[in-house]
Amino acid sequence: MSALLAPDQLENSRVAHELIRLKLRVPIVHYLTGIHPKPLRLRWRQLHGQSPPNGKLPDSVRPFITSARKLADLSTFVALYNRLDDGDGRIVTAAMLLSVWEVHCRLAQDHLDINAAWYAIRDVRSRIVSWHRCARCQAMFIYEPDVSQARSCPFCRLAKARG
Repeated sequence: MSALLAPDQLENSRVAHELIRLKLRVPIVHYLTGIHPKPLRLRWRQLHGQSPPNGKLPDSVRPFITSARKLADLSTFVALYNRLDDGDGRIVTAAMLLSVWEVHCRLAQDHLDINAAWYAIRDVRSRIVSWHRCARCQAMFIYEPDVSQARSCPFCRLAKARG
């Protein structure tokens, strides 16, 4: 006979299920929820009909910043997360990631890769990348001098490109 799960364990399991459904990588779901990778991999196979992706995870959000549009999307997600998070400001939680993801999807035209969104939040909060305010438009954005697409405000660049 299996033991009953406490309500917080049930919620943690539900959040993990949703994050896997959204294709957040298993090691990240494990990190966020503390659930062992084996049942998470099994859940992935059940939901997606294939094994979860293998291979090295990126070290940071940097590889996901491929254009001004991507940088703007990632910066918007981080700004939304920062606005809605009522935690300590440093720790990224699975439940908050899922909650902000759902809001972002209702508001955004383009959908981000949830893995990129997680890295963006983590990296800004741990100061792996900088979080700057544009002197011209006052928008906050991910600033990273080592990534050509992240050396200036993506919102100003996109506005300029529109004409």
